Amino acid sequence: MNKGSLTTMFLQFFRVFILSFALSLSACAEKNEQDQVVLHELDAHQIYFFYQHGCTHCHHAAAYVKGKYPYLDMRYLDVRQKQNYQLFMACVKKFNLNQNSLGTPLFCMGDHYIMGWSERDAKKFDMYVQKFK
Repeated sequence: MNKGSLTTMFLQFFRVFILSFALSLSACAEKNEQDQVVLHELDAHQIYFFYQHGCTHCHHAAAYVKGKYPYLDMRYLDVRQKQNYQLFMACVKKFNLNQNSLGTPLFCMGDHYIMGWSERDAKKFDMYVQKFK
C-alpha cells in the first residue's frame, strides 16, 4: 500500500469511529446514578485501557495483556460510554494528543501512553508496565 491509500484508510476509520461513537451515545440507555462510577481525573497509579467493540487492534492488545499479565489491575473502558469518553478525553488532554488523529486502543499508564497496537507497542507496554507490577 502506498502512503496515500494508508492515509485515506485512516481517515475513513476515524470517520467511522466518530460516527459510531455519536450514534452509540444517542442509543445508550441511562443507568441509575448509583450504578455509575464517573471519574474526572486519571489516577497516576492506574492503567487505563480505552477500547471500542469491533476494534481489531483493541482485541489484539487486550489478548496480549491478559495473556502476559493476567494479574494486572487495569481498567477496561469502552469509549462509547459517556463517562468513559470523558476520561478518554482527560488522557488526550494530559498527553496533549492531536484530536484529529485519535484512536483506540489507547493506554494511559502514569507518565506514558500508547495509542494503537503493534509489536513495537507491545514492547513499549512491557517496559511501561514494570512500575505497575
